[in-house]
Amino acid sequence: MTSIEAAIAASMELGRIVYPEYIEAVVRVGDNICIITSESIIVIPTEAFQNYITDWLDALIVR
Repeated sequence: MTSIEAAIAASMELGRIVYPEYIEAVVRVGDNICIITSESIIVIPTEAFQNYITDWLDALIVR
């Protein structure tokens, strides 16, 4: 996983932009993904994380 993927998921979860350079760590804890920034710790279920990335990629594809 890249910091870009983590930033996309964190941004979608928080409803505001989280830039990749502010991601300090990403840790998998059980069935959750924990994204750590200097301001917060964002806990997202793994399935929701995957859905965020899939939805973001779908939005990029022009059909």
